[in-house]
Amino acid sequence: MFNSTDDTLASLEEVGYFTTREIANTIYLAGELNRPILLEGPAGAGKTEMALAIHRATGMKLIRLQCYEGLTDKEAIGSFSDELRQLYVRFHDGTFDEAAKKVSDRGFYLGGPLLSALETPARCILLVDEIDKISHAFEAQLLEFLGEWQLTIPGLGEIKAKCPPFTIVTANDERQLGYPLLRRCARIYINHPTAEQEAAIVASRTPHCAKAIHYFIAGFAKTLRAFKMEKPPSISEMITLALALDKLNLKEIRDDHKAVMLPFIAKTEKDRASLLVPGRFESFMDNARIFANEMCQHDIQTLAAQTAAPIRPEDATHPPPVMALEGVTP
Repeated sequence: MFNSTDDTLASLEEVGYFTTREIANTIYLAGELNRPILLEGPAGAGKTEMALAIHRATGMKLIRLQCYEGLTDKEAIGSFSDELRQLYVRFHDGTFDEAAKKVSDRGFYLGGPLLSALETPARCILLVDEIDKISHAFEAQLLEFLGEWQLTIPGLGEIKAKCPPFTIVTANDERQLGYPLLRRCARIYINHPTAEQEAAIVASRTPHCAKAIHYFIAGFAKTLRAFKMEKPPSISEMITLALALDKLNLKEIRDDHKAVMLPFIAKTEKDRASLLVPGRFESFMDNARIFANEMCQHDIQTLAAQTAAPIRPEDATHPPPVMALEGVTP
């Protein structure tokens, strides 16, 4: 998949994903050791994007299992098709035993993402997204898959992986995951990027936009997240905001465009009301300009590399504190 940690880091940067050397090393080792990676952190910090970036960098097939409350093994693993079975029996000319044996074949089983990942001839990438939305009971059903790269399916028996998928599991801190799941994974905590890293990310996704936009957006994102919004902006939302500024031929958000830009920034009524408090939005703009001016003295890519701080042991359990803005309170 990747040849080394350096190759991992360089390959991901080429497709616009900027991370630390420590995380790149974990990705490389997980690929070599056939171990799943668990990415935990706030929503919008780039956890899902890691799987998409590895997909772009390697060209490997991507299979995605989107978790949600009420997800069952039928959607995740698969089930026998009653329609196909009935159709076969209707036109079958043989004995009952022959028909009963035939309709238990793999051909009558409609596989879900997990089964597809096991049966893919070449190694693929499996993304199990937002696993903390499913129940503890279904989480337990995934242990065999993540630990042994196989599934035991009633009627089919054991299905072993032709080639263990490179698996990334994401969680948004909505609940504590079980220790058996944690034991099977290499765990990484992904927080929002630094302003410098975000400037590099935005620049890689919007290369046609002015550099001033890249710096301003990164500074603005840092300011908004320090404010502890009810729904902090994700990286993808800041990229969309950069594109919106470019369409309006702006390099920053001016007061007369505040109302136009708020729908791209405030996604809850509480956040919208907070940003409309007299003087607050203007204070945010001032802070964003300060951050942008500090960054614009240097090359974006160099800054991103310099600020890729190692993941400390304490960060793996608790996310780093958010910077507080002087004179600004929620």
